[in-house]
Amino acid sequence: MKNENENPSWSEHAEETETAAEDIPAILRTLLIADDVVKLKTLKGDFTNEKASKLSHAIAVTIDGMVLTALKDKGLAEDMVSVITEYMRNGAGNPLPYHHLLHLLAYTYRLEIDEVTHEPSELFESYAWVKSEMDLDNVEEQRAELEEEVDDATEQFKIVREEGKDNQMFA
Repeated sequence: MKNENENPSWSEHAEETETAAEDIPAILRTLLIADDVVKLKTLKGDFTNEKASKLSHAIAVTIDGMVLTALKDKGLAEDMVSVITEYMRNGAGNPLPYHHLLHLLAYTYRLEIDEVTHEPSELFESYAWVKSEMDLDNVEEQRAELEEEVDDATEQFKIVREEGKDNQMFA
């Protein structure tokens, strides 16, 4: 860590992390809620985008570490799946990154989520479906073309908006 007054060093918290393994589900729940608080405080203007980014990153890194621990412990994975599922139903933040972690744990242990057991073979089925719906052979070219179209549309919108500033009807 570069700046010790912004981010505590691991050595300061080594004792805490050794005993924290049994508390991971409670810590995970707290961090997921904290992630919502960061987003809400940023929207409210209490946090700058820079501070929010740093906090969200630190939260995500910590949760990633918890998931890595759970990949070695099925019981912990089950507890974490329960916490993440609850968060996704009730949280205010973007559940997409947590949705990916949830499925990583579910596929690793063939866990049941919402009465569906997740089998690793589904991963190949998902890829086959994406491939049947999209031309993946030239996906990079598609992205470049679409980015150009979006940039052009954005530029047109800016021009219209600027022209509308002088029009009393839009003022």
